[in-house]
Amino acid sequence: MNWGLTFFILSLQQALLVQSDKVIRVTPGVEAHLVFLRGLENRDDIKIDFWKEPGHLFQPVDIQVSEEDLIILSSLLKSDGIEFKVQIDDVQKLIKEELETRGARAGSWHSQYHKLNEIHSKLYDVQDYHGDMASIIEIGRSHEGKAMRAIEIKGKYHYNKPVFFIECGIHAREWISPATCMYIIDEMTQKYGNDPSVRALLDKMDFIILPVFNVDGYEYTWTNNRMWRKNRRKHPNWCYGVDLNRNWGHGWGGAGASSRDCDSTYRGSTAFSEVETKNVRDFLKRLDDNKRLKGFIDFHAYSQMWFIPWGYTSRDTPDHHEQMRVAKVAANAIKRTYGTRFKYGSSAALLYAASGGVEDWTYGKLGVKYSFSVELRDTGRHGFLLPPDQIIPTGEETFEGLKALVKKMKI
Repeated sequence: MNWGLTFFILSLQQALLVQSDKVIRVTPGVEAHLVFLRGLENRDDIKIDFWKEPGHLFQPVDIQVSEEDLIILSSLLKSDGIEFKVQIDDVQKLIKEELETRGARAGSWHSQYHKLNEIHSKLYDVQDYHGDMASIIEIGRSHEGKAMRAIEIKGKYHYNKPVFFIECGIHAREWISPATCMYIIDEMTQKYGNDPSVRALLDKMDFIILPVFNVDGYEYTWTNNRMWRKNRRKHPNWCYGVDLNRNWGHGWGGAGASSRDCDSTYRGSTAFSEVETKNVRDFLKRLDDNKRLKGFIDFHAYSQMWFIPWGYTSRDTPDHHEQMRVAKVAANAIKRTYGTRFKYGSSAALLYAASGGVEDWTYGKLGVKYSFSVELRDTGRHGFLLPPDQIIPTGEETFEGLKALVKKMKI
């Protein structure tokens, strides 16, 4: 493959779409600031993209904006007495640096980000090398007809063995999420024979891992717009996409989910309006019919937080104390690895309310007590554009958190 030509084409495509955009950080100090920030997406005079949405007072809000629109936005912020700082000075520069790792000969497979076809090819390699414990599952087809491929990884057999389902990449631009899933897959299959902690993990539970949920959107981030979030279904008004993590049927349509189809958090016309969410819903239901589904994680980026349900309300779940107990175990294990600090609690309490999320559905509808959503590195220095040299450390600490959590699960 001609990596030089590929890099040139990708760089040109991305440069045309993101021309020196900046990411600014605002920290609202009074309720009026929150109200103002929440209204920015509805304005017609500027175009912005929330990387971290307005949630609570004194909680950072990250906003991507073009240099041109920043002139208007900064004036609006100033008139409302809202201070801001530039968090990322040049988004395009970070995208370029990501792409420059393509085709690099040095390092392992996990030292760079990979396109969808490369990820799926890697899954087949894992199945070929570890056929005694790994097998590919096609969960369904996307809106554009792409395969949604997962891999099942099994340790020691026992009847009606519990299953833990992990999904990554439901939001297309969060590249560190699929990369982390792929790292965990390799760790499980390569170390089962000689690492007691991995053997204990897989002998307790089987794992099914879906490394790229939003296959259409993820591919689109490589070919057209690195910052794309949703799937790729076209709406009658020529806007595209539904936020697949606002499309689930528990608490659907509430806070943190937009009814406007051009918005990045558009919830869809109904719960499960999208074929991708239907596919995973039906697969998880089949697992639940056998009462085998005992754990669930939806990996995201960024913020370094381990979320328990609920996402759509600040109300505690009936299993709040148990969910907090194991989330704390995971956060502590992550910290012991590289010192990375994770907060834990519900997203409604720690970040912002987000209705129609998958972990609320797996807990609320299927009764999976150990249902979580995890925001990986970092806290905003790079945001969605986490450098490739952080893929392996992120994978290492996340896998340590997963092993610790499963060990303490009462199943």
